[in-house]
Amino acid sequence: MMKKMNKEMELSYKALSAAMFMGTVCLYMAIGAVFALVSGEGFNYHVSFAFLIQGVVVSTLASIVCVLCFGSAKSWSFVTRYLLTLLILSALFILSMLIPVIGSTKGHFMWVISGAASILAFGTAVAVLSNQHFKKTGTRSVLLWELK
Repeated sequence: MMKKMNKEMELSYKALSAAMFMGTVCLYMAIGAVFALVSGEGFNYHVSFAFLIQGVVVSTLASIVCVLCFGSAKSWSFVTRYLLTLLILSALFILSMLIPVIGSTKGHFMWVISGAASILAFGTAVAVLSNQHFKKTGTRSVLLWELK
């Protein structure tokens, strides 16, 4: 039973990580387009490989935090688990801002902001859906395909 649960949690954090990473890249491009439109400066519509590596690592760590906080910490209240998740994710993004992966300060800042926004959005969605699933069925789950 435990092996099946671990496999399902692994699949869930991988799926959530992929969604967070995709959201980060899309937001980065959208923020760049808005910035270019507002400032009149050009925006290079490519994502540095170093940003991609950082995005994959941060998205994976963030999804593991979400899965653990909403899947393993079952005895805590929803608000406590959500605040703990936000606290850990904030620390993760502070660390990510301290280690710029490329010389472009503006690009790095936009990348971190888009990552934080997408992870907050996906983390909040998983938290709310997990809580609704618990209220409806009485069982806690972070398995994305169960949260409808």
